[in-house]
Amino acid sequence: MRQGYCKYMLLCLLLSCSQQIQSREASHASVKDLQYGEMLFYYYQQDYFNSIVRLEIAREQGRLPNHKDEAELMLGGLVLSYGMRNTARDIFQNLLDDDQHDLSVHNRAWLYLAKISYQRGDLPGASNAIVKINGEMTPATRTATANLHSLLLIEKGRNAAAIDILKNTRSGKHWAPYLKYNLGIAQIRNGELQAGLDTLESVSKTGGDTPAQRLLRDKANLALGYSHLEQGETTASSQALEQVRIAGPLSNKALLGAGWANAEAGAYAQALIPWTELASRNVTDPAVQEALIAVPYAMAKMELYGQAIQHYQESITALNDEKRQLDISINAIQNGELLKQLQQSDPGTGFGWIQQLDLDSPVLHYQTELMASHGFQEAVKNYRDLLFLRNNLDNWAHSVTTYDAMLTARQSRYQSQLPAAQQALDSNAFATLQQRKAALADTIASIESSENSMWQKKQQLSEIETLLQQTGKAIGKLQQADTVTPAGFSAFNQEISHRKTDIKQLQTRASRITQAQEILLEQLAVDELVAQQARIEHYIIQARLALAQIYDSSLNNPAKRIIQ
Repeated sequence: MRQGYCKYMLLCLLLSCSQQIQSREASHASVKDLQYGEMLFYYYQQDYFNSIVRLEIAREQGRLPNHKDEAELMLGGLVLSYGMRNTARDIFQNLLDDDQHDLSVHNRAWLYLAKISYQRGDLPGASNAIVKINGEMTPATRTATANLHSLLLIEKGRNAAAIDILKNTRSGKHWAPYLKYNLGIAQIRNGELQAGLDTLESVSKTGGDTPAQRLLRDKANLALGYSHLEQGETTASSQALEQVRIAGPLSNKALLGAGWANAEAGAYAQALIPWTELASRNVTDPAVQEALIAVPYAMAKMELYGQAIQHYQESITALNDEKRQLDISINAIQNGELLKQLQQSDPGTGFGWIQQLDLDSPVLHYQTELMASHGFQEAVKNYRDLLFLRNNLDNWAHSVTTYDAMLTARQSRYQSQLPAAQQALDSNAFATLQQRKAALADTIASIESSENSMWQKKQQLSEIETLLQQTGKAIGKLQQADTVTPAGFSAFNQEISHRKTDIKQLQTRASRITQAQEILLEQLAVDELVAQQARIEHYIIQARLALAQIYDSSLNNPAKRIIQ
């Protein structure tokens, strides 16, 4: 029993080889363009949709003269996070094809593409992008590249290559512990056990009191503990596992491993201390479930057969109860309760959605491990993005109808003013003014020939010329309005109709994709619960087998009496 879980636990630690630093994609340099600062505001609020909208508008208006490259990189990453791979590829490719951009911009584009691909589980895509990074780099780009490249190599089993990269990468003190953790894992997987243990030992002694630093130390000590346990080094295993925080997120795994370290050393009474503590915790955790049968296992080894039988029976009852609760949870999920929970959380809070959920509900009570997985979080992110986009489309579908009302109001106003405009066009005021101008010009010519004073007449002529110009412009505008305005109404009406059709098509498409994503989420959740049921059934079988062995041993050996 111990050997199987130990190998499984060690494998999980190796595969999840690093708590990599999530660096911000946006530049921390001073903001020189107002629109870029507006985009960053929405970005840091994790409102990525509005970030994209602001970036697109600023690009079209040419208002990012000082942040053009950063904006393109940001936009590429944001649209890729929505799964718009073709659009993102075009953005990055434009940056990479432009010879005017220096090598640092190209490297950042490839790194961005590699990072997003890795986060979405596209390991081949991430590998293809990461190897394109070359030449001179900034320290930040060089370190981030080494970290991601090492993760990819470790996951592909190319541990020696990962070791080579990590050993030859110089990094600042902030990154150094994370790269060391990668190095220790790679060394262990490459068969360099002692070197790997020494490296992890140094990580476990890293200072700092941030949540990320404390978690990294816990991971290092947990990896050390299970590595020593796998090698039969029980004392060293216990010492490492005891360093994991008792209230930290990895404490259950540490308590389970500490119990096995003591059991392997034959110290079953000592093993009961961490196992008893663990068995009292939330039974939905696999480590707690194993502790339920590990406690009577230790008691049986100590020949406390009566207590062992009692604890086995209690454990079987508790595990059967969990199986029934899992059935309830599966039925609730299949009836849509998981989707209701996800729909009730605010879609604008990024990955903070987990904190908004009722984790004590039958639906989510057993989903803690699943919700921590990368695949499920990506699926939920996609679903929440779809809900957000559907909500936007619904709002746009409602808003576009207001343009009908606006157009109707303009048409009504045009029709009400049309008679007066037509009357103005039909009047002979312009011809009358022209006749007055001609007569006055003749008068002025006669006066000038007789050398009489004429200032007042010239002033009248100037006023008439001004009136003629104004009247001519007004008539031109009326004639243009009479021709263009009705055509404009038709064009606007056609444009509104097209937009309604586009929105309806998008709504249909979004609805279809959302339904498919809902089916995927429910299937992921149900599959996880079915796997938990199978694991619990395995523990129940082990407990019943152990009970049978105890009874059989007591029947065949009267010296081993069962004392209740």
